[in-house]
Amino acid sequence: MKFQQMSNTSLDPLEHYKIKSLPPNAYYIPSFLTPSESTTLLSQISKHPWTTLTHRRLQPHPAPLTPSGHLLTTKSLPEFLVSPVVDRILSLSFGSSENDGGIKGGIFTNSPHTRPNHVLINEYPPGTGISPHEDGGAYFPVVCTVSLGAHIILEVTPKRKDTGDDNGPPKDAVYKIFQEPNSLLITTDGMYTDHLHGISSVKVDEGLTEATVANWGLLSEETKRGIVEGGGRVRREEVRVSLTYRDVLKVKDPGKVFGGRILGRR
Repeated sequence: MKFQQMSNTSLDPLEHYKIKSLPPNAYYIPSFLTPSESTTLLSQISKHPWTTLTHRRLQPHPAPLTPSGHLLTTKSLPEFLVSPVVDRILSLSFGSSENDGGIKGGIFTNSPHTRPNHVLINEYPPGTGISPHEDGGAYFPVVCTVSLGAHIILEVTPKRKDTGDDNGPPKDAVYKIFQEPNSLLITTDGMYTDHLHGISSVKVDEGLTEATVANWGLLSEETKRGIVEGGGRVRREEVRVSLTYRDVLKVKDPGKVFGGRILGRR
């Protein structure tokens, strides 16, 4: 399945890309970008400075968030991060292809700024991962992640809490999402608020099968064939770059910051 950009008068229903084996709501779109678009985007990213962490590098655009979760800038996202990614994200809706009357608008329709206003770019060399974590309350609960350069396995686990509901997923459940290069992963609502996500620090992803990969049915035939021929093992041989698009809830003009406090904050 390939992403089909719709006309300006219609929205592409996300129902086509729903990961049905996961709790609602997660969506996976392979071939969201073309190889040429991916190459151009990586080239543009390389022109900007990186912040170096212990094992990886990152770039926050248009600015890093403050410890209190504010975006202090009057700048917008740079154009190379807007076209074509944001344009295509805004063409997606929560409607059903079988029922046009069920269209509920775009995925950022109800967010404060009605579009992503922040992109965090992370670089993951082979063997590099990130511990299970949540994005927290600084963002509207829609996360759009574009993968470039190489694949990665995102591991999603329910937060550990006692609800008394025996029908829910087991506390040790781990959902594996195979993110191909040039793909888009969208998580919203409960998949955002009630789950942790992380990446194992391994050089070879193992145990990958139709039963263990949640989005197996949405993967390209080439990817599935490679997994099967490799006995469920896929080596991470290249650097994976992720672009995480979100809407930061609190945006402040830095000119209104005085004495280390944000004016008007309660």
